[in-house]
Amino acid sequence: MAPKFAFLGMGSMGRAMSKNLAEKGNLDKPVTLWNRTHTVASDWAATIGPRTNAVEDLVEAIEDANMVWSCLATQDAVLSCFNRILETNVRGKLFIESSTVTPEALNKLAERVREAGAEFISMPVFGEPNVAMAGKLVTVPAGPKESVTKILPYLEGVVARGVVNLSEEHVGTASHLKLIGNVMILLMIEAVAEIHVLAEKTGLKNEVMHDAINTLWPGAASVYSKQMLSGQYYMENPMVPIDMAVKVSTHVLSLAEAHRAELPAYKAVRRQIDAVKECCGPAGDLLGVYGVGRLQSGLPYKKEKVLNSDGTRTI
Repeated sequence: MAPKFAFLGMGSMGRAMSKNLAEKGNLDKPVTLWNRTHTVASDWAATIGPRTNAVEDLVEAIEDANMVWSCLATQDAVLSCFNRILETNVRGKLFIESSTVTPEALNKLAERVREAGAEFISMPVFGEPNVAMAGKLVTVPAGPKESVTKILPYLEGVVARGVVNLSEEHVGTASHLKLIGNVMILLMIEAVAEIHVLAEKTGLKNEVMHDAINTLWPGAASVYSKQMLSGQYYMENPMVPIDMAVKVSTHVLSLAEAHRAELPAYKAVRRQIDAVKECCGPAGDLLGVYGVGRLQSGLPYKKEKVLNSDGTRTI
C-alpha cells in the first residue's frame, strides 16, 4: 500500500513537487497540502484536483500522514514548523526536508526528530521552478539507508530526472553538497550573462549565440540563456528571488571563509547579485545579473525579448 503524504510549503518549488507527486506518484490517497497562508494551499489543491486536499492547521495536516515532505522558504520557517510538529506524537513518521537549511541545523533537527521516534532525511534539490514543474529536478537524499529507500519510488520519474543517493551519510552532507553545487550554478549563470552582453556589444545576434550555447552546452546553460533572452529575469514574480540568492551565497561564502578557501570568481558573482538587489529591491531575480551586466556595459537593464518562453524565436 502506498504511503499517505503531507506536503508542507506551497512556494514555487513546493507547488511543482507536490503536483508531480500527486499526479505521477501512483498514490492511493490524496496528498495533503499545507501552507502558512492557507489560501495558497487551497487554491493549489483546487488547481490540481481530487488528488490533493488542503488543510489549514499544521498539526492536522500531518496527523494521518506516513511521510511528511517539507519545502519551506527559510531556515527559520523550518525550525518554527518543526517546533510545533514535535510537540505532537510523530512516532513512526518519515520526514523529508527539502528546504534550504545549513548542514549544522539539519543534523541537530534530525537528532530531535529521531529522539521523538520518527525518521528524518534531508533532500535538497537542484533545479529552478520551471525544471521542478517539468519533473526534471536532481534530488539529493541523505540519511539512514532504510529511510532513504522509502522515498526513492517517488523521485526519479515523478519529481526528478536523477538522484544523487547519499544513503548512510549524515543528513547535513546533502546540504553541504547543495551549497558547494551552488558555486557552479552561479558561475554558470554569470558566464551565460556575460556571453550575451559581449555578443550584443560586438554585433552578434543573441539568438545566434543562444543556438551555439544550446548546441555546445545543452542543459542548464541553455536553460539560463533561454530565460534571459525571453525576459524572464524581469517578470513580476521572480523565479529565484534575489533575497534567496543573497542568503544562499552568504552561506557559501561563510563556509569558504571558515575553511580558508578562496572563491574569487564566486565573490565577483556575489557583487553582481548585490547590484541586482540594489537595482530592483526584493522584486529582483537571480537572473537579473544579466540585467546589471547590461547596465554596466551601457545597455538597458531589460533586454527586448528575442526568444519565447519555449525557446523559439519571437520572429
